[in-house]
Amino acid sequence: MGRWELERAWDLLEEGDLLKALEHAERAYRRHPKDPEARFLYGYLRFTSDGAYEGLRLMELGAKAMGGEACAELWRIYGTEFPAHLLDLARFLERRGLPLPGDTAWAEAVLEEQGLPPEVAREVERWLYQEDIPSLEGFFRKRPSPYPGYLLVRLYLARGAFLRAQGLAGELREAWGGDWRVELARLLARFPQEGPSLAEEVRPLLARRPKDPHLAEGLALLALGVGEGRVALELDRAFDPPLRARFPHLEEPLEAEEEGRPLVPLGLFLSPGRADVSPPPFAWEAFRSWLPRLGLGELTLWGRPFLRSGLLSPEDVRQEMREGVMRLRFLEEGRPPFVPLASLGELLGASPEEREAASAAASPGELAHFRKAFPDSLLLELYALLYRPFGDWPEGRVRRLLREELPWGVREALRLRLELGRDPLAPLSPPEPPPGDLWPEEFLFTWLLLAPPEEEVEEAFLVPPGNRAVNLDWLNVYPLRVRRLEAQRPWRKEPLPEGGGLEDWARRLPLSLRTFWLVELEVDEGMGLEDLLDPETLRDLLEGLAPGARSLLARLVREGRLPLSQAEEKALAQLERRFLAFVGAGEVGLPGDLRRALFRAL
Repeated sequence: MGRWELERAWDLLEEGDLLKALEHAERAYRRHPKDPEARFLYGYLRFTSDGAYEGLRLMELGAKAMGGEACAELWRIYGTEFPAHLLDLARFLERRGLPLPGDTAWAEAVLEEQGLPPEVAREVERWLYQEDIPSLEGFFRKRPSPYPGYLLVRLYLARGAFLRAQGLAGELREAWGGDWRVELARLLARFPQEGPSLAEEVRPLLARRPKDPHLAEGLALLALGVGEGRVALELDRAFDPPLRARFPHLEEPLEAEEEGRPLVPLGLFLSPGRADVSPPPFAWEAFRSWLPRLGLGELTLWGRPFLRSGLLSPEDVRQEMREGVMRLRFLEEGRPPFVPLASLGELLGASPEEREAASAAASPGELAHFRKAFPDSLLLELYALLYRPFGDWPEGRVRRLLREELPWGVREALRLRLELGRDPLAPLSPPEPPPGDLWPEEFLFTWLLLAPPEEEVEEAFLVPPGNRAVNLDWLNVYPLRVRRLEAQRPWRKEPLPEGGGLEDWARRLPLSLRTFWLVELEVDEGMGLEDLLDPETLRDLLEGLAPGARSLLARLVREGRLPLSQAEEKALAQLERRFLAFVGAGEVGLPGDLRRALFRAL
């Protein structure tokens, strides 16, 4: 059986169906975990589908046992961004007396530039690929040297941990002042506050052409930041594939440079998703240059400080985005039906360093690493709770917290989370803030969960702010929002329209629910709109309907009219989950080709 699964996975890979190939390869690997071919193919598909380093590890184990073409394919992957891994593979092939699939000169030059021995460079490369800050920082503290220090500064800057990056860059300068890699790290760490005014200090570095892609990426960012886009383009073209293919955040600034419209990379001076920081004086003008290119999701990630301060208004963006920006602004300002917000750090009076650490952590492990510097931080303790699902909160500890003097919003958020953990469907209402009190933005969706399904609230569920902690709250709350709506069915309490069609029917359903049903059909059942257009799939789906639901759907498709009879109203449940998800996708309306397919099938 495992052999058949493996052969089927190869066939599907040749056909280009990576997801199905991954399913079969995983089954083959689970049955025969030491089979080299199963390891290689499953590892390859894991790595190419989601970039998992575990896939690369399995692929290497399989390739070293298989040799030949498998090692050549692994060599190709290592040759793009894993120079230390490539040299390790070259040594393995030489020990076996096998020919090398290519040249190692580039990889040797990169390791020489890094100043790391090969066995150490491979581990650093792995931690960097996984963005494993705790492991990389632990290694740096035990065996300090300029290159790992530079990498840590870049990782912290990418997370918006500007203060931590500045502190580390200062340590590097004290230990290795004059090393150009340290100078690059120091100037990058100063940029969030000083911006393009660093141009003169940056100029001596611009003549360098690093072989290491991570050093080249940092130099390209700095060049773009100080108006030397020509240098950034040269660095980009010096690599194969170009730097922008490895570092997607370089793509738009480099494209803009080619068009003669220079942009300062946003990650150089803005903390993603945070509104509780004051941008430097140059930030607004630099951000405004981006507005013609940003979508609504990117605006929520980078534009929150300007929304909260009132600098960014709907008139600053494209016509089609103005309504979305208006909604985001109302959310930031806490206008009804929303609640006035502040970050947990602001409400608790946490230090800027604590707030930064909380925002920069991307996992429970990283949060635990950062908490070592702030062992008594209530803010970081609350952030640790955000990573835990509703029912997994330590009730005793939370009850002890509730006995302390906490701001109103923090106390209410913790109390609601405890109650919802005990009974997710409890009939609760969103608490009303006393005058002057604020709700913690990290628990925004806990508050919205209990709000009536008004249009603004529903739309907020579909465009969560970019803050990582807010998104954690959203991930916990959104499925619960759907459960509560399905249990309460508020749309059934509204009178049916006197006339109209499927569109009127769909509009009664909360947007968050329709969207969830659509995703559920696509993910759980593998059913998209194109599947409903397939006659056989549609016939099977219709055969699963109760007679009352089928006749109702036939009448709606044929006549497209409401109101419904009382008996037909009872048949709605079967149809809502399947067909109304498609009616409500995007602009509310039944796609014409689906209407025709249903008409034929019924």
